[in-house]
Amino acid sequence: MSSTSLVRSPYPTAVATGVDRGLGALCRVWLGRWRHRRTLANLHPEQMREVGLNPEAVRREACQPFWRA
Repeated sequence: MSSTSLVRSPYPTAVATGVDRGLGALCRVWLGRWRHRRTLANLHPEQMREVGLNPEAVRREACQPFWRA
């Protein structure tokens, strides 16, 4: 008997795969937010104004945790 037949997941493969995909997608979204907010935080006020951003609004956005949209 193979070792894989002795250990069975309580969840069907399709469900586990769906959960894995969902978690992976969520992690990619969070990582993207973290990177964008870090980039915003590193801009100088003059750079923000050049592209039409309000420095105070940028500061508020950059201070949000990555899990908040």
